[in-house]
Amino acid sequence: MGKIYSVLTRPVRTFNIENRAAKLISREKPIPAPQYASTEKQKKLSDQVNPYFLEDHYQKNTQLDQRLKNVFVTSTDSQEMKEPARDSKVLPQSRRSWENDFTFESYEPTMIPMGKCSLKQALTFLLQHKHDPIKYSSENIASEYKIDKKIIDDILKYFKIYVTALPNNTRQPKEFLDSIEDPIQEFIDKGLEVKQKDKEKKK
Repeated sequence: MGKIYSVLTRPVRTFNIENRAAKLISREKPIPAPQYASTEKQKKLSDQVNPYFLEDHYQKNTQLDQRLKNVFVTSTDSQEMKEPARDSKVLPQSRRSWENDFTFESYEPTMIPMGKCSLKQALTFLLQHKHDPIKYSSENIASEYKIDKKIIDDILKYFKIYVTALPNNTRQPKEFLDSIEDPIQEFIDKGLEVKQKDKEKKK
């Protein structure tokens, strides 16, 4: 209903709109909006107290301006610059591009914290323990990698390396499964070679 009323009253509202707008714009001083009775009362009271308040308000007071110029702020703090608190985490320093020499191996971190090990190291000592449990016991592994013996015991107990199982021979004896080549054997061998080379360089 409102849309119909707007369409019907539009010709009346737009009648001679250009002349009416020009007449309103050509006025020297616009008509001020009506004020509340309380505002009018406040204006009358202020005129009685100080009728020249607005004139004095918009004039520059030289005495106050001079006082402002005479104000100086002197800092008593030391000028030593305090260094911002550094984050305890070390940011990566390697800026090498991996586009050309990309491999599908897991990322090997440059810095390994005490009591931790990388994925390659974990796979390495799991394979070593599998082939020779006496030489690579949990005590020897814990002392070599500086990890708690209980953590090494849990890793050796709950984590195993994948082996290849043929679909037609689901009931294979344990000896046969142990003799099957591991799919990540080459990956582990490369890690062992790199570790051996690092030991030889340190010597």
